Amino acid sequence: MKHPRTFIALDEDEGIFFSKELEYVKARSYDRLYPELLARRLFPVDSSAHPGAATITYDSWDALGVAKIIHSYAQDLPASDVTAKQITRRIYSQGTSFHYSLQDIRAAQFAGKPLTQRQADSARRQMLQLENKIAFHGNDAALGVPGIDIPGFINHPNVNAVTAPDGASTTTNWSTKTSEEIIADICLMVETVRDVSNGVESPSILLLPESQYTLIACTPRTTTTETTILRWILESNPFISEIIPVYNLKGSIPASVAYDSEDCAILYDRSPDKLTLEIPQDVEMLPVQEKALSFSVPVHSRNAGVLIYYPKSIAQLNGI
Repeated sequence: MKHPRTFIALDEDEGIFFSKELEYVKARSYDRLYPELLARRLFPVDSSAHPGAATITYDSWDALGVAKIIHSYAQDLPASDVTAKQITRRIYSQGTSFHYSLQDIRAAQFAGKPLTQRQADSARRQMLQLENKIAFHGNDAALGVPGIDIPGFINHPNVNAVTAPDGASTTTNWSTKTSEEIIADICLMVETVRDVSNGVESPSILLLPESQYTLIACTPRTTTTETTILRWILESNPFISEIIPVYNLKGSIPASVAYDSEDCAILYDRSPDKLTLEIPQDVEMLPVQEKALSFSVPVHSRNAGVLIYYPKSIAQLNGI
């Protein structure tokens, strides 16, 4: 004879309690992933300026004069001289903060989770993210702070800006171009810098948006070879030694300019003689400020963006 089953009705709170007892929480947390901040990897960092400085000034010297064939007894020798101009860039402070209460500290201790460390890491990330925006874009629409003049690495007013020529498909977009047309565009960047500088400059680093990098990394140079465009350029071009995907270049051309694509490529020389990322004061966590039962940690840094000492050593190809 079967005995009837007995069912126990649980209150809502009791049901939740038992559900929590059966819940497994992994020790590892799966934090949201963010794109790599590339500024410090792509631009040589210079922290030689004092954190208390208001501006950074550097001199640009040029040789003047001419020599000519003279008579042995000539007295009107031509004169040679040098001239200099000073370029000044203001240094700006960045700041943020993070907050927590006395109970937050106790709750974190009880749970065994480093609450304040996560907050500190988040604050540092925000500071470096702003630094990254300033380095690539300056004070453009991404920042839009009145009265701040910081030219960015992209769309710098004095670099060699070149519009990609139309391909056989009558567009400048690389997605519609042949392998040979893409290679010709890259060679145009090298040729532009070499020609403008009379062979003085030899840019070696090519930066591409993610899509264009993937395109040349996956597309064979010809239909009869397995060598990709990317590999062929690195092996055959005597100037380019490295090609790096940079997501900041996507959609980076001002919308007011009409191109078939708003993406650009940049060819430059990653040398501190050509450009530097000026960071007089790296990210610093200041002493905790206590107010009643809460605490605040100010976070501070100072930077002046990217200084480009030789703009004509850089070529920017627009519309790819």
